[in-house]
Amino acid sequence: MSIPTGSSDGTTKPAAALLKRIDIGLTTGIIAVFVAFMSLLVAQSQTRMALESQKASVLPIIDIDLGYENIGDRSNSIFVVRLTNVGAGLAHVQRVVPTQNGEPVTDIQTFDNAIMNGRMRGNVGYPETSAASGFLRAGDSVEPRRYRMGAAGSELGAYLRGDYGIPLDGLDLDVCYCSVFKDCWTVKYLDRKLPKPVNSCGIEDAPADYFQTYIDQTAAQRLKK
Repeated sequence: MSIPTGSSDGTTKPAAALLKRIDIGLTTGIIAVFVAFMSLLVAQSQTRMALESQKASVLPIIDIDLGYENIGDRSNSIFVVRLTNVGAGLAHVQRVVPTQNGEPVTDIQTFDNAIMNGRMRGNVGYPETSAASGFLRAGDSVEPRRYRMGAAGSELGAYLRGDYGIPLDGLDLDVCYCSVFKDCWTVKYLDRKLPKPVNSCGIEDAPADYFQTYIDQTAAQRLKK
């Protein structure tokens, strides 16, 4: 049986309705996927912001002091190396390396020669010493090296004026430390810049602490006498 042109067999309307339902379902699915994706992004952003907020609340910042203090009172003047955690959280100090003109100062005699002349050193007693590496709480300081000048203070003015050469010639201190979140930074005394982020400070359980090395060297020298 033939169907005249322009007539309908009744299948057109159901097909159109089906396509309409498919279009609505597809659109609804796309919208649902988009909403889920945006929710995921929002959740990730909130998690990231929460983590950054936590990190900021425990951010350590190491400030370095290196040089002479109380210069006006020669008998009580001191030379000190001091690390202070001026941040908000615990600092794990892992590397402390004195350098001179960019090269590590590996022995205590070279370090002493960089901060005073020989006659001054002969008039200075044993320094107060401490390891520089380890954990440093917010607001705390550690002084790995402190010399009370005493009689040597009489020459301090001439030394600082450069009468014996450039005072503290090229002496710097390179410090690397990490937070409880294992974020790490380096800072140098002479840079006078903000701490620089780094991936790590090296091997965590093997600190590079030259001031501890100086203590060991001095102890070894005393045993030889």
